[in-house]
Amino acid sequence: MDKREKILKAALELFNQYGFDNTPTARITKEAGVATGTLFNYFKNKEELINVLYLSCKDSLTNGLSRGFEQESTFRSKLKRIYINYIVWSLDHTDEFLFFQQFCNAPCIGENTRKEGVSKFKKIMALMSEGIEQEIIKNVNLDYMSSLLMSIMNANTYYFIDNPSLAGDDDFLETSFSFLWDSIKN
Repeated sequence: MDKREKILKAALELFNQYGFDNTPTARITKEAGVATGTLFNYFKNKEELINVLYLSCKDSLTNGLSRGFEQESTFRSKLKRIYINYIVWSLDHTDEFLFFQQFCNAPCIGENTRKEGVSKFKKIMALMSEGIEQEIIKNVNLDYMSSLLMSIMNANTYYFIDNPSLAGDDDFLETSFSFLWDSIKN
């Protein structure tokens, strides 16, 4: 792992534990095991660091969500694949999941970073638009639909984090997905 990656990993852990304001750059570099000034070779300031970390986590998530997506043939199976991938990704990357929960609406995440982060979900938004057009799911505003889906997925994810053995239980996965599906299907 190079120094930049060490800094990002340490920042992720420390931001989750102490928040943005209570995580000085000196603590990040100490945790990363690099010289104090090294952080500033890669990032102008702590704000840039957290925005880069945010997008790095978004990249990790979008890569995880797409696994097996193209092999699915129906709208429901594609959405279920995204749902299961989200649960699996969150269990495998719990620190990143918790980071998003803490910082998704934080003022330290810049507007340009948010826009870039949202742009990474074009494929999912296109799927939702397709579902609305084909009258498979309810015809509602896409922003509302994505907020609803994220709320249900996050609630289920917290449950799976507390009960990780259930992630391997196909019946329970289907039951948990059905709460999401039943809330949006037409």
